[in-house]
Amino acid sequence: MGILNDPALFYAEPQADWSLGDIVIVPTVALWSASEKDALTHPQHPSLVLAGGSAVYEAWSASAAGLPLPLIECRLSPAIIAVDDCVIDKEFNAYVDRRITEGVSEATAVKEAQARSDLDPLIPVCPLLPYGGLRFAREEAVRQAQPIGYFPLVGNESVDEGYLDFTRTVPVSRQLLVQPLAALSEAARHILRWKFAQFYAMRNLSADAQITAAVGKTITDVTVVADSQKRLIVELQLDGGPDHLTLRQEPRRDETPPGHTRGRPSA
Repeated sequence: MGILNDPALFYAEPQADWSLGDIVIVPTVALWSASEKDALTHPQHPSLVLAGGSAVYEAWSASAAGLPLPLIECRLSPAIIAVDDCVIDKEFNAYVDRRITEGVSEATAVKEAQARSDLDPLIPVCPLLPYGGLRFAREEAVRQAQPIGYFPLVGNESVDEGYLDFTRTVPVSRQLLVQPLAALSEAARHILRWKFAQFYAMRNLSADAQITAAVGKTITDVTVVADSQKRLIVELQLDGGPDHLTLRQEPRRDETPPGHTRGRPSA
């Protein structure tokens, strides 16, 4: 058995702060066109979502001239924190660092930041979905984390097995998060982080076209320089003629700032 099918390897004890891979129960929403679902009377009783269903209502009055009519579908479901740790607390860390430069002690700066609800108020989460609703992807492939945009969650005593569809990621208020049901192990988080990198990667199409055109040619000369922004510039001369391929590498950071410990609020 491997990480993706062994709960003992897939899960670990939660960290002190909210982290990528923490699994929580939170309300999530999806927006639909009025032609796709039927809206119910608003407001709707919470028993609808507590029983495993969803509440669906119109976002605004249909009489709003010229505006589309979206329906809001709300669910209460397990979801996983879907953004890396440095992003979860980016404003918190920036505030603490600024106060330290102003002469305040780190302990005082952290205490001030913890008392502010306006720092990093939203955290993106991705709801856990049952395999029965999987469409246009093979279940076995998703279980092995093969398709781009999907990630499997192994079942254990706290969490039912299922999968994540990254297109369902939504921001929720930090104040809605409670102690996690479970947390991914470091090894599982590495795989999740890689799958998010695959999904969100932006390809430079012009560079792709240049690289494709260079296939089969011979590199006859190489020039390496650094530009004004300290990017490494590698220029490859091809077949001794006018054709060339220019590649740029952003400067590498020697280390990542450790950040400050925010901690979760007490239940």
